[in-house]
Amino acid sequence: MELSDRGISLSLPRGWEGVISTTDPGQGDVAAAGTATTVVHVANFALPAERGDFGSNAVELMGRGAVLIVLFEHDPASVGTALFAAQGIPHPLSADDFDPNQLQRPLPNQSGAQYFFTQAGRAFCLYVVIGRHSSRNLLVGVANDVLATLTIA
Repeated sequence: MELSDRGISLSLPRGWEGVISTTDPGQGDVAAAGTATTVVHVANFALPAERGDFGSNAVELMGRGAVLIVLFEHDPASVGTALFAAQGIPHPLSADDFDPNQLQRPLPNQSGAQYFFTQAGRAFCLYVVIGRHSSRNLLVGVANDVLATLTIA
């Protein structure tokens, strides 16, 4: 399945689902007042209709083989700042980057990684959660297969 909107596109394998949306100004987990934010959620499990910007309400549903990928666009003023100095979509991800302490909210067995970068003059956070830390080598490969199809214009 091809997912494309707001200059972001990626191909999802069979069994994956995803949504590209825009939060209302001042709404969402971290959206600044007056700033609309593009958020991408893709996962190899059923996403709940209501979920936070960084996957709250979804991570609680993750099984051992689950992968959740979140792409969160930050305010244009973030471009050029030190946090977003890395250029280009981070890929491939490394299993060594995943740690249970990298989660927004730690849950048993899960592990996560977070990357800040600039692509096409836009500032993003890529946040990936895997359902089982001990399976991170396999699960990060699954995430990398999807991220290999990600383009940002």
